[in-house]
Amino acid sequence: MSRAFIVIVLLISLPAPASAEIYKCRLQNGTTEISNAPCPIGSGTVMVRPDEPVSEASRRRAERDVERMRDYVEKREAVQRSEQKAEREEQAASQQQNDSTSRSPRIYGNADDCLRDVAQMALDATQRIQMETECRSIVNPQTVYVPVAVPYYPTPHPHHKAPQPAPKVSPPSEPKISLSPQPK
Repeated sequence: MSRAFIVIVLLISLPAPASAEIYKCRLQNGTTEISNAPCPIGSGTVMVRPDEPVSEASRRRAERDVERMRDYVEKREAVQRSEQKAEREEQAASQQQNDSTSRSPRIYGNADDCLRDVAQMALDATQRIQMETECRSIVNPQTVYVPVAVPYYPTPHPHHKAPQPAPKVSPPSEPKISLSPQPK
């Protein structure tokens, strides 16, 4: 019995791990506060939770897990950014190709109009040189005379009567004014 008494006394005298409680308080101004001290007077305690001790090995394992997740997220975001960049570049290239192929060819009256339009376009150097060369190859249009067919009117046959010329009508003369009284 003395042994049991000594063991009990020793167990009681050993320092006990400190325990703390966590308080979630709703303050008078409506905000919520979390602390390890009891809620101040005039505020309501929403929840009290006892502190849970965590072993050193568990803490290190959790830190490694968090670091591994952070590395994974960073790598995934880098891959995602590179994929988005490649997609944007591909869309820009296809858009540029569509613009150059779908654009209806413009017919220019002279090389100056063509060069002026090319100067306003957003092109890379090789496209600009190619289009400027095409513009310079435009020859100013020349006037082309196209012969016009003149209608042929055959002479009338002898058994047909030739149309009679219209009688000449003399232009009207000045009106005559008479001063004689007119009957009533």
